[in-house]
Amino acid sequence: MTLVAVASGVMKNIPSLRIGLGVLAALSLYISGNLYGAFVYEDNFSANNGALNGRTTATGFGNWTVSDDYSPGDRSQFQVGNGTITINSNTPVEWHAATFALPTLTANDTISLSITIRPAAPAAGFIGFGFTPNANQFVLNSGYGIVYTESSAGPNIQIFEGPSTGIQPYISSFSALNFNASLPTTYQYTYSASAKTLSINATNGGNSSTLLNNYDMSAVPLSGFSNFALQFQSVALGNATSPAYVDYLKVEIVPEPSTFAMLLCGLGAMTALCRRRR
Repeated sequence: MTLVAVASGVMKNIPSLRIGLGVLAALSLYISGNLYGAFVYEDNFSANNGALNGRTTATGFGNWTVSDDYSPGDRSQFQVGNGTITINSNTPVEWHAATFALPTLTANDTISLSITIRPAAPAAGFIGFGFTPNANQFVLNSGYGIVYTESSAGPNIQIFEGPSTGIQPYISSFSALNFNASLPTTYQYTYSASAKTLSINATNGGNSSTLLNNYDMSAVPLSGFSNFALQFQSVALGNATSPAYVDYLKVEIVPEPSTFAMLLCGLGAMTALCRRRR
């Protein structure tokens, strides 16, 4: 007897099982966000050139919003064009922030982030990325799980657990990784809400390095990961021979496998009960 025939017989004989299966399916989709078991926003910035502010993302995510410390009402500094995010500004003292909201995280979710960036050269500031509790916040002032990179020292990479307020030291600092500052660096970033750990790997040209491996982030509130945040500081086109850019971003919110294991166990128990009643 085929699986389809068994399922058909079960469904005909026990109406309550149909209800139970429907509830399980709905719960599964609610937890997973979609049929693929995750919320995913991926962008190579090759389409829809223009201002980054208001750029659409993906189902479950908020749109990009941009803020600026020098001209707070100006939303045009971040621009998308030629497959990159760049800064359209010649004012080197400005801090530029861009954020978008993540789907509401649960304690069983994992954030998987891949981002490819290159800081400006010569060193005229930095690119920082991480997560913030609220929109339009500068990640270095208000964020969590922050990666800060500049082109000096090949490049210089620093990682912060929480906001850098002058008293919060960085977790780790790297400047001798044989990375080429003129090349973009891809960061693979994984935060587990259930384990409360952070792992980060970086690849630059043919060189790769593990920056963090299951670092304890238990002191960080889950609300700290409400928004993805990108920050360009002191980046000016006028004095940068190689302007800073972001040319790829993928953010994925993945439910922990145990969530689906529990759903399957429930389905198995209901099927077993059905068989016994037959």
